[in-house]
Amino acid sequence: MTVIEREAMSPAQIRLSSTLLTSSLIGRLPQAMSSLALLRVVLDAGGSYAFAGALTSIYILAGTVGAPLISRTIDRTGRARQTLVAAAAASGLAFLGIAVTAPGHPAAAVLLTLIAGIAAPPLEPVLRSLWPRFMRPGDQLTKAFSADAAVQELIFVLGPLFSAISIAVLGAPGAVAVMGVIGLAGTALFCAHGILERTAPAEHTGRRGSPLRYAAIRTLVLAQVAAGVPVGVLAITATAHATSAGNAALSGWGLAVNGIGAFAGAVHISRRPFRAAPERLVRPGLLLVALFYAPTAFVQTPPAYWLTAAFVSGICLAPYLTLVFRATEASAPAAVATEANAWIVSAFSVGIGAGTYLAGLSTDHWGLAGTTVAVLGASAIAALGALNTRLPTMR
Repeated sequence: MTVIEREAMSPAQIRLSSTLLTSSLIGRLPQAMSSLALLRVVLDAGGSYAFAGALTSIYILAGTVGAPLISRTIDRTGRARQTLVAAAAASGLAFLGIAVTAPGHPAAAVLLTLIAGIAAPPLEPVLRSLWPRFMRPGDQLTKAFSADAAVQELIFVLGPLFSAISIAVLGAPGAVAVMGVIGLAGTALFCAHGILERTAPAEHTGRRGSPLRYAAIRTLVLAQVAAGVPVGVLAITATAHATSAGNAALSGWGLAVNGIGAFAGAVHISRRPFRAAPERLVRPGLLLVALFYAPTAFVQTPPAYWLTAAFVSGICLAPYLTLVFRATEASAPAAVATEANAWIVSAFSVGIGAGTYLAGLSTDHWGLAGTTVAVLGASAIAALGALNTRLPTMR
């Protein structure tokens, strides 16, 4: 699509953006459903918090391996449509297997969870590599990335709610099976658009290599790991608070309210884009994420307090992610753009997976006091990551 030479988006740009965002939202819902659905499929069958957290972390961490590999294939072959659909089909079948095996066959559940994670279609990095193709650099591109971040947070509002409803209606194994169906359907809708058919291998000069050879990308990857830790802890914290309050539904509502806070932050940034270079703002953005997640540590509090803390904790997340997306776009050449975005997504998932697993262990060993320690420790890790984040101004 020809780039429009003005800041306002054309009707064609708006239609294309809406189609891609909506279909990618559906295709990415399993990512947001997984933390609650996989936890419950284990816990409801009498399993431990440690194994439940481990299964969730395996799915997330497996995706961190699969996403860059699949994205590299897309960058080098240009066969985005075929690659994404095949990956979604494999991941969906694995989810169906988990629904059958997780309650009574832990070894099979671990293997199938690995497959589901590795094969998860990287819709997020593919979408981010598409924005510069039809959005003008500057405010248009910033608003596109902000809308992208808003949809990502909306996913984490809808995902826990879909999980809670699916669990209530179909049970936890049924919710896991639904994840596979939704992921395949959303990916098929995303790939139905012609812009995916027109994807071609990006031109490059010299050795292509990995985007990790760029110092700025490596710095952003480390920042994303640190940012993901408190986000991952929240899944355990929400479940622990719900258990303490004697209301299992609060776990889903807690995650959803957190997503609503992040969505509000994304909407604000889409209306008032950053004026300073994003590379200069990543560090303070991550510091705010660390600060705002700390109040969720106090799980033995009234639901009104904890749900408010969950909402507030999400407010700075989407603005921070918008800054990271813009900095990545400025730092990575087009020939490795999809893979670069996949590493950014994967790094965030590594932090989420580590946070979920460590919080599960801590809660198993020390109860609710361990949950509090996990949250405060996660915020400290995010703060240290921010202090170590220094990016050169690219543009």
